Amino acid sequence: MKQQHAFSVKAANEDIFHLPRARNSPIKSSLTGVEGLPKTLKIYRISGSKYWQIRFYCFGRYTIQSLKTTDLDEAKLLAHEFWRRQLATGNFVVQPHLPGVCISNAKQLYDLIQEVLASEREKVERDEIRHNSYVMTQIRLEGLVFDFFKDKPLHAIDVVCLELFVGFLTQKNLSVSTIQGYIAQARKILKLLHRKNILKSLPSFPSLKSRVTSRGAFTITEYKKILQTSKKLRGDTYHDWPDVERPWIKRDYHCMPYEMNGLIRFMVHTFVRPGDIRQIKNKHVEVIRGGYHYLRLNLPEVKRHNAPTVSLPAAVGIYESLRTYQASRGYGRPDDYVFFPEEVNRRLALDVAGWAFNWILKVARLKAGPHGIDRTLYSLRHTAITFRLIYGGNIDLLTLARNARTSVEMIEKFYASTLSAEMNIALIHGKRHSSIIKP
Repeated sequence: MKQQHAFSVKAANEDIFHLPRARNSPIKSSLTGVEGLPKTLKIYRISGSKYWQIRFYCFGRYTIQSLKTTDLDEAKLLAHEFWRRQLATGNFVVQPHLPGVCISNAKQLYDLIQEVLASEREKVERDEIRHNSYVMTQIRLEGLVFDFFKDKPLHAIDVVCLELFVGFLTQKNLSVSTIQGYIAQARKILKLLHRKNILKSLPSFPSLKSRVTSRGAFTITEYKKILQTSKKLRGDTYHDWPDVERPWIKRDYHCMPYEMNGLIRFMVHTFVRPGDIRQIKNKHVEVIRGGYHYLRLNLPEVKRHNAPTVSLPAAVGIYESLRTYQASRGYGRPDDYVFFPEEVNRRLALDVAGWAFNWILKVARLKAGPHGIDRTLYSLRHTAITFRLIYGGNIDLLTLARNARTSVEMIEKFYASTLSAEMNIALIHGKRHSSIIKP
């Protein structure tokens, strides 16, 4: 009995039990690892061929190839060449701290993106950036940045690769400013690659020149026409809906809102952004009477600006009329919103205001500006700032920028850029008074 048991143990280790079940199956005794290559890469023999074979297992599948040689040493050299070609495809990346271990290029890129996002979240916690900025970074990194670089060798990203990236974004019909935003996010990945010694040097991105496209302000004549149209349409019902589309606006807002005329004038006399319209409550507005009559606006923080601002004198009467109207409807309390207080969904309130303003512009035939750029509710802010630049006397840009909760650079780049020589003809034709008496 003991002899039979010993025989069975010995027989189980004989080579005859390692014969493959098919001609293309590996001979188990021939499976050989190659020094310096991943453990999942093996060379072996099959019964159906005299040549050595190579196989590499990764991500649930095998890559198999004949080495066309019967010599073992030559087969090992060819295995190294096979692996170099795999790395060149960018599908696999060797881990520097784990020799012989590889991960997919896409997996490493994903890990890098998560590392960048973790750093961005820390900036949000330190109040260095807004949460909206983090969300934008996440959308761009996990979107088009990942889509393009996931099959590119991360250790070999160069200027040519970045030019292809810009071309990839251009094919998506993105504007130059949006492409520059994607480049800024991709640069974060490249810096991290360089810091981890995966990328030897930081390549330069192609330079892009963006053209300033201001939304465009209204002239004084156009502004008067807008106010007249908003009064004319007050109470009218909109019927020009496309036949194939269901109106997205609530039925309650199919009529021109009564407060649109006041909203338009309020924006022009207070410099507020459209986004402020949905946030302004009566408690944010303080009426000041004295040597100057104006509104002091303590609005919620926006774009890192939280300082109070002041309005022009006409805004006092506009606001008091609006509050009286809202009080007649049962609103007007400190915690009630100044505009569309009945709407709990404040995003919808802003959308309704934008939709109604577009209705006014189309009726007044002022939707498109002189250069073909569509005007929106934001154009009223441009109008407010432009009017101050034209009719505000000797107001300096710093004072105007701070009161409009923006920067001097933005004033010069987007608002002052739309001014024409004719708008400031009084300054051009003006003369200095000389104290020198001519003989």
